[in-house]
Amino acid sequence: MGVELWHEAELLAADAVGDVIEHWGFRKVLGRVWTVLYLSGETLPAVDIADRLSMSAGSVSTTLTELQRWAVVKRVWKPGERREYFEAETDFWKMISKVIAERERFVARSVRDRLESAAELLGRGRDAGSKARLERVQRLLAFTNVAEKMIDTFVASRRADFGSFGDLLSLPRGITQRLRRA
Repeated sequence: MGVELWHEAELLAADAVGDVIEHWGFRKVLGRVWTVLYLSGETLPAVDIADRLSMSAGSVSTTLTELQRWAVVKRVWKPGERREYFEAETDFWKMISKVIAERERFVARSVRDRLESAAELLGRGRDAGSKARLERVQRLLAFTNVAEKMIDTFVASRRADFGSFGDLLSLPRGITQRLRRA
């Protein structure tokens, strides 16, 4: 495959992953930079990432710092090299579970805390409306507690059952093999 085709494919993939990352509430550039590193299959210096994505050095530096905070990119030192090199985390489970552990757990705790405060306020009321609202808030709180336990269990188990989706990991291999034969 020619360099131009490879670069075009790399940008398409980077934009696709960037769109997913943006949908999840992160900045699109995080997905784009991670994808370039992931596709390269080797460590890259920041200047190469900037060139491939037509980004400024400062933007790449900021992005790499954030990606390292999320543990989806790590800095790699090469003996005899002045430049810093970076590589992508390739364990999808590790990346997803970190995001779930930090973001989703935070949201669940925040919701639970506010619902508990609402229940406490409604518990002070003596009228029928307060009691009915308290019951509804308590139902929301019970659901939130279940959701929080599910998040904790999901992260702690390091397992997810995707059996109903078939063998998703073999799908790309099958497509790749068909493309090679064509």
